[in-house]
Amino acid sequence: MRRFSSEDRSAVRELVQADLLPGQPAVTPAVPEHALQAGLGLEDGDCEVLVSAAGTILGAVSYAVRAGDNTGVLRQLHCFEDEQSLAQTLIAHALARLGRRTVHAFAESTALAPAGLPVRNRPGTRRALEACGFSGTDQWRYLHHRLDTLSPRLYALADLTENADGGWQLYLRERDGTRIGEARISAPVDGTVVLEWVALAPDRRHLGHILLEQCLTNLADRGIHHVTTCLQAPDDDRPHHEAAIHLHEAAGFTVIDQLHTYTRCP
Repeated sequence: MRRFSSEDRSAVRELVQADLLPGQPAVTPAVPEHALQAGLGLEDGDCEVLVSAAGTILGAVSYAVRAGDNTGVLRQLHCFEDEQSLAQTLIAHALARLGRRTVHAFAESTALAPAGLPVRNRPGTRRALEACGFSGTDQWRYLHHRLDTLSPRLYALADLTENADGGWQLYLRERDGTRIGEARISAPVDGTVVLEWVALAPDRRHLGHILLEQCLTNLADRGIHHVTTCLQAPDDDRPHHEAAIHLHEAAGFTVIDQLHTYTRCP
């Protein structure tokens, strides 16, 4: 194990790229080093790489200690998924560095990915976390929608305005101009956006399908090809979470993976 350096960025970029889900922008060679480091969560933490005897980068792990509560954070980990032992080595090393404290894993979003480990696509890392004493919590569903073949059908009472950060805000109005719903969309990256949230007036929640349709058709009309979103995992105490997933699936989204966060107590 040794600290991540600029010479490692190409090999680490390939490891990160292999772990991306559908709809997440590619980590191309044009991505600057500071963006790659931000994606690994290195703003106030550390990153180390696992290197073979021949000098091949086999994995990378980033971690830090939170100043507020003195807990540890395993931010990102990337390695060959079919070799659980690699992930286990990286996790054990991070735990040794973090010392005897509670450690949270994949609990923070980064510049490259939302919070949570995609457990279906990364079974090796999931098993390695569990073998190292972590317990997982099902937090989110990651959904993806391709807009390439969606025919624009603009709605006269939907307004799309640009935010200061380059993203969009969509407002759904009644014919008298009353706003009844809105949605926030991230700034596009390589034809991909994140549907960050949608909200409807309490007496207009039955119009959720219209709000989603207007989001998608307005985005397709502006050349967007992929939309992703994260929804809270279904909860027995909150049946509307399941309803929200069904609503998005009816609009054409596909549930790609479950995002779990992990905690390990000393």
